[in-house]
Amino acid sequence: MADLPTLATVSELADWLAEPIAADSLEGKRAVMCLRAASALVRKESGRTWVDEDNALLSPLPEDVKMVTLYCASRIFDNRSAQTRGGIDDYNEGWKVDEAGAYLTATERRMLAPFRFSQAGGIGVVSTTRVEPRSYSGWVPTDTPDVYFPWY
Repeated sequence: MADLPTLATVSELADWLAEPIAADSLEGKRAVMCLRAASALVRKESGRTWVDEDNALLSPLPEDVKMVTLYCASRIFDNRSAQTRGGIDDYNEGWKVDEAGAYLTATERRMLAPFRFSQAGGIGVVSTTRVEPRSYSGWVPTDTPDVYFPWY
Protein backbone atom coordinates (compact mmCIF):
# COMPACT_ATOMS: atom_id res chain seq x y z
CA MET A 1 0.00 0.00 0.00
CA ALA A 2 1.29 3.42 -0.93
CA ASP A 3 1.98 6.02 1.72
CA LEU A 4 -1.22 7.65 2.90
CA PRO A 5 -1.48 11.42 2.48
CA THR A 6 -1.16 13.52 5.59
CA LEU A 7 -4.38 14.81 7.13
CA ALA A 8 -3.10 18.40 6.99
CA THR A 9 -0.62 20.28 4.82
CA VAL A 10 2.68 21.96 5.62
CA SER A 11 1.15 25.37 4.84
CA GLU A 12 -1.68 24.69 7.31
CA LEU A 13 0.89 23.70 9.94
CA ALA A 14 2.85 26.89 9.19
CA ASP A 15 -0.34 28.94 9.63
CA TRP A 16 -1.09 27.11 12.91
CA LEU A 17 2.42 27.84 14.21
CA ALA A 18 2.39 31.39 12.81
CA GLU A 19 5.80 30.95 11.24
CA PRO A 20 6.91 30.42 7.65
CA ILE A 21 7.95 26.92 6.64
CA ALA A 22 9.36 26.59 3.14
CA ALA A 23 8.23 23.26 1.66
CA ASP A 24 11.59 22.54 -0.01
CA SER A 25 13.72 23.32 3.08
CA LEU A 26 14.89 21.00 5.84
CA GLU A 27 12.22 22.49 8.10
CA GLY A 28 9.64 21.68 5.42
CA LYS A 29 10.79 18.07 5.30
CA ARG A 30 10.67 17.89 9.09
CA ALA A 31 7.16 19.37 9.04
CA VAL A 32 6.04 16.63 6.62
CA MET A 33 7.42 13.96 8.95
CA CYS A 34 5.67 15.57 11.93
CA LEU A 35 2.41 15.61 9.97
CA ARG A 36 2.88 11.96 8.99
CA ALA A 37 3.37 10.96 12.63
CA ALA A 38 0.35 12.98 13.77
CA SER A 39 -1.78 11.63 10.91
CA ALA A 40 -0.83 8.06 11.84
CA LEU A 41 -1.89 8.67 15.45
CA VAL A 42 -5.21 10.21 14.37
CA ARG A 43 -5.86 7.30 11.98
CA LYS A 44 -5.06 4.76 14.68
CA GLU A 45 -7.29 6.48 17.24
CA SER A 46 -10.22 6.98 14.87
CA GLY A 47 -9.90 3.59 13.17
CA ARG A 48 -10.24 5.24 9.76
CA THR A 49 -7.81 6.08 6.97
CA TRP A 50 -9.75 9.14 5.75
CA VAL A 51 -8.91 8.31 2.11
CA ASP A 52 -10.99 7.05 -0.79
CA GLU A 53 -10.27 4.13 -3.16
CA ASP A 54 -7.76 6.30 -5.10
CA ASN A 55 -5.77 7.06 -1.92
CA ALA A 56 -6.94 10.70 -1.97
CA LEU A 57 -8.12 12.50 1.17
CA LEU A 58 -11.85 12.49 1.73
CA SER A 59 -13.44 15.82 1.02
CA PRO A 60 -14.52 17.46 3.16
CA LEU A 61 -12.33 16.16 5.96
CA PRO A 62 -14.00 16.71 9.36
CA GLU A 63 -12.60 19.81 11.06
CA ASP A 64 -11.99 17.94 14.32
CA VAL A 65 -9.73 15.47 12.52
CA LYS A 66 -7.71 18.23 10.86
CA MET A 67 -7.42 20.27 14.09
CA VAL A 68 -6.25 17.30 16.18
CA THR A 69 -3.69 16.47 13.47
CA LEU A 70 -2.37 20.04 13.41
CA TYR A 71 -2.18 20.33 17.18
CA CYS A 72 -0.36 17.02 17.56
CA ALA A 73 2.02 17.84 14.68
CA SER A 74 2.75 21.25 16.20
CA ARG A 75 3.73 19.62 19.51
CA ILE A 76 6.13 17.34 17.66
CA PHE A 77 7.50 20.19 15.53
CA ASP A 78 8.00 22.60 18.44
CA ASN A 79 9.35 20.09 20.98
CA ARG A 80 10.73 17.11 19.12
CA SER A 81 12.97 16.18 22.05
CA ALA A 82 10.01 16.19 24.48
CA GLN A 83 11.91 18.47 26.86
CA THR A 84 10.31 19.25 30.17
CA ARG A 85 12.85 21.74 31.46
CA GLY A 86 14.98 24.43 29.94
CA GLY A 87 16.86 27.55 30.82
CA ILE A 88 19.52 30.09 30.02
CA ASP A 89 22.05 31.21 32.61
CA ASP A 90 20.20 31.71 35.90
CA TYR A 91 16.72 31.43 34.36
CA ASN A 92 15.13 27.97 34.46
CA GLU A 93 11.63 26.90 33.56
CA GLY A 94 9.68 23.67 33.35
CA TRP A 95 6.59 22.66 31.46
CA LYS A 96 4.30 19.67 31.29
CA VAL A 97 4.84 17.07 28.59
CA ASP A 98 2.43 14.12 28.78
CA GLU A 99 4.89 11.68 27.27
CA ALA A 100 7.96 11.61 25.07
CA GLY A 101 7.41 11.68 21.33
CA ALA A 102 4.10 11.97 19.52
CA TYR A 103 0.93 11.57 21.57
CA LEU A 104 -2.74 12.53 21.68
CA THR A 105 -4.16 14.20 24.76
CA ALA A 106 -7.31 12.96 26.46
CA THR A 107 -9.25 15.87 24.97
CA GLU A 108 -8.04 15.01 21.48
CA ARG A 109 -9.06 11.38 21.97
CA ARG A 110 -12.53 12.59 23.01
CA MET A 111 -12.68 14.74 19.88
CA LEU A 112 -11.94 11.69 17.72
CA ALA A 113 -14.24 9.30 19.61
CA PRO A 114 -17.38 10.07 17.54
CA PHE A 115 -15.54 8.98 14.38
CA ARG A 116 -14.68 5.50 15.66
CA PHE A 117 -16.64 2.64 14.25
CA SER A 118 -18.37 0.76 17.02
CA GLN A 119 -16.86 -2.67 17.25
CA ALA A 120 -18.28 -5.56 19.15
CA GLY A 121 -15.29 -7.68 19.94
CA GLY A 122 -14.36 -10.61 22.04
CA ILE A 123 -16.15 -13.76 22.99
CA GLY A 124 -19.43 -13.57 24.81
CA VAL A 125 -21.99 -15.97 26.21
CA VAL A 126 -25.64 -15.93 25.30
CA SER A 127 -27.89 -17.80 27.69
CA THR A 128 -30.24 -20.27 26.00
CA THR A 129 -32.15 -21.32 29.11
CA ARG A 130 -34.72 -19.49 31.10
CA VAL A 131 -34.80 -19.58 34.87
CA GLU A 132 -38.09 -18.64 36.42
CA PRO A 133 -37.62 -16.20 39.27
CA ARG A 134 -38.70 -17.41 42.68
CA SER A 135 -41.14 -15.25 44.54
CA TYR A 136 -41.36 -15.28 48.28
CA SER A 137 -44.36 -13.92 50.07
CA GLY A 138 -43.00 -12.74 53.38
CA TRP A 139 -40.99 -15.85 54.33
CA VAL A 140 -37.73 -17.14 52.86
CA PRO A 141 -36.78 -20.83 53.12
CA THR A 142 -33.52 -21.70 54.94
CA ASP A 143 -31.19 -24.71 54.76
CA THR A 144 -33.09 -26.31 57.63
CA PRO A 145 -36.22 -28.12 56.37
CA ASP A 146 -39.53 -26.45 57.26
CA VAL A 147 -37.78 -23.43 58.82
CA TYR A 148 -38.51 -20.04 57.22
CA PHE A 149 -36.97 -16.64 57.76
CA PRO A 150 -39.13 -13.49 57.64
CA TRP A 151 -38.54 -11.34 54.55
CA TYR A 152 -38.69 -7.59 55.18
